[in-house]
Order: sequence, then C-alpha cells, then structure tokens
Amino acid sequence: MITGIEISKVEAGRELNGAITNMKFNINFDNVKVNQESVNVTFTFVATYEGSAQSKTTKVGELKITGDVISKENKKDAEEIESTWKNKKTLPIKFAEDVINILNFECGARGTLVAYSIGFAAPIPISRAKLQETQGGAG
Repeated sequence: MITGIEISKVEAGRELNGAITNMKFNINFDNVKVNQESVNVTFTFVATYEGSAQSKTTKVGELKITGDVISKENKKDAEEIESTWKNKKTLPIKFAEDVINILNFECGARGTLVAYSIGFAAPIPISRAKLQETQGGAG
C-alpha cells in the first residue's frame, strides 16, 4: 500500500513561445530500494509540451518532477518487487500500475501551479493507466 510521496525536485522551462498543441507524459522508475516490507521507488515524471509549426512538431517546453514513492507491502510482495527490479529493472504489473496512477494524480496536482506560472496547461493525464505484460519474441 502506497503510504506517501516525497518530491525532491521540480523543474519547468519554456523553450519557445508557440501555442501548445500536445502534451506527452513519461514516468521513469529510476531506482527501487526494499528494506524488509518498506519499498521506496525513486521516480522522474516528465510532461513535455509540444506545438506545431508548418506540420512539424516542436518541443515548446517541459515540466519535470523527481521524488520518491514510499510503500508498505507484505513480505512476499516486497520480495517480488525487489526481485523483479533486480532482474528486469521494472516493477511487477499491479504494483507498477498503482505507482503510475498515484504519480499521474499527485504530479498533475502538484505540477499545476508550476505549469501555470510559465503559461502551460495543467499536466494532468486524461485516463487511468492500465498495464499488461507483453509477450517477448522477435517481430
């Protein structure tokens, strides 16, 4: 169960004065530390603001939030999270989904004032994330 979020850094910058026509969101899991039942996921949330100029997409600016998601899990789940991170540098699907959804909400809410201060729309993703495993193989 996620028990808290600690924000350590917020950055925002506008590179161009053009109109914003699109936003792209990215959440990176930078590190995972497990100490018994306590799980700490270091993350970077990035909202990239884009505009169009003569049918070419251009980056207008970016909002970046870095911090940690703190979670208390049962021993079995904490061990699975640690093992998956060590072996694949990812998180188990259900846990990753929970982390992504709370980050979309929290970073959207916390990033809104920063975004408005430089003339950007609130960095709020429209839909809830739903993850599923993909089948590996050549394609």
